[in-house]
Amino acid sequence: MNSACARAVLGLVLILAGSTVAGAADKKEPAPRTEAVLLDHAEYLCKNCLFGNSDYYFCFDVNSKILIGHEKIRTQMRKKAPENLLETRGNKVPIRFDDKYIWIPGPNGKEQRLTQDYTKKLFTFSDACQRAAK
Repeated sequence: MNSACARAVLGLVLILAGSTVAGAADKKEPAPRTEAVLLDHAEYLCKNCLFGNSDYYFCFDVNSKILIGHEKIRTQMRKKAPENLLETRGNKVPIRFDDKYIWIPGPNGKEQRLTQDYTKKLFTFSDACQRAAK
């Protein structure tokens, strides 16, 4: 192999190695699990609809930070009734969260992802949740 070809191969190897390292640096670490207190919930169920969507809202307190999560899901697709999670109102629930999402325990150990949504004042049980909504 001549020296020009060897330099080209070495350059390509360095470019590929650099892009792999940069790609690894771009990946965001998963949010750590923390304990939150489930303060309140609200649900808007689709009544008398075969393929309609229902809305579920959950409000959590994480070290005095209020998080509100929203889930819109087709009525027939819901595998875990929200009441199962809501029985723990006032108790600690393991969650993960970042700037956009909240992950809560779901059926069979799989997490459910909620989208953070502070646009609706719809909580009746917790004043803190009502104040956090804009």
